Amino acid sequence: MSTHTDKASVNELERYLHVLAGREPAGALLELRFRRAPGRSMRQRFYPAARARRAAETALWLSQTSDVYVGVLPRRHRAGGKAALERAWVLWADCDTPEAAAELERFAPAPAMVVASGGDGARHAYWPLERPVDALEAEQRNRAIARALGADARSCDAARILRPPGTTNRKYDPPRPVILERFTGELTSAAAVTDHLPPPRLVAGGRARGREERRSEDPLLGLEPRSYVEALIGLRVGRDGKVSCPFHEDRTPSLHVYETPAGGWYCYGCERGTSVYDLAAALWGLETRGAGFIELRRRLYELCLPGEQPPQSNSLAR
Repeated sequence: MSTHTDKASVNELERYLHVLAGREPAGALLELRFRRAPGRSMRQRFYPAARARRAAETALWLSQTSDVYVGVLPRRHRAGGKAALERAWVLWADCDTPEAAAELERFAPAPAMVVASGGDGARHAYWPLERPVDALEAEQRNRAIARALGADARSCDAARILRPPGTTNRKYDPPRPVILERFTGELTSAAAVTDHLPPPRLVAGGRARGREERRSEDPLLGLEPRSYVEALIGLRVGRDGKVSCPFHEDRTPSLHVYETPAGGWYCYGCERGTSVYDLAAALWGLETRGAGFIELRRRLYELCLPGEQPPQSNSLAR
């Protein structure tokens, strides 16, 4: 089969596949999907990650007659859905418009891999990770990247398949090549890619804006997130700003503690966030409105601001 493909293209695609597979434990699989014509059903093939070269040769051979895709996350068994996923060794974004691709040029840190997918100005960007994140956290971080770039939000899901370099995009006539434009081999942390971006739940809605308006008049909303998170959950926040979430099984810490009060905290596993009130209310089973809020605030003053008294009025109740 390799006689049908250029050796340099095989080497390049093999290198790309190794980045997606990362250092996944033994048994990891690479998923290839291909479709010979629009409207035809998609077909699958699976290859051990240890045999990435064989997968690369097959992908390039199939690309002579088909649109070919690869699963971004390594699969743990022969299935393409989320049940087959555990870890992500990359974060990614599908910049499917020229405007999103232009934003990508200004994004820091720059992606270590960029693939021109064949569309007008379209780019797939990848940030290979020093340490993996679980599949759900990868989705949440991808959404933050997509929002910042104006990229395709639908491509953030962990089970996503994308066109690999060296293949052909057959949606166009004539077909267009899929090209690896950038490959530095650089690894980074998930925190470095997304922690400077707004946490997902702070981006939209009057609730977040309302908090910001009250911040100057409510000392609890001015607390350093690390201090109140540690006080409330009784665990030390790591130097990477992560701690295990108390609301779900969290062997790989997915609750991130931001540096500023405006950032607060956010769990990329269960999508909870984002202020001291939200964390304490969920832990103590209290409401953030009405009489529940008065009790919530009283307890928080005792814990975080000992010796100070909360306001007598209910003017800060949410």
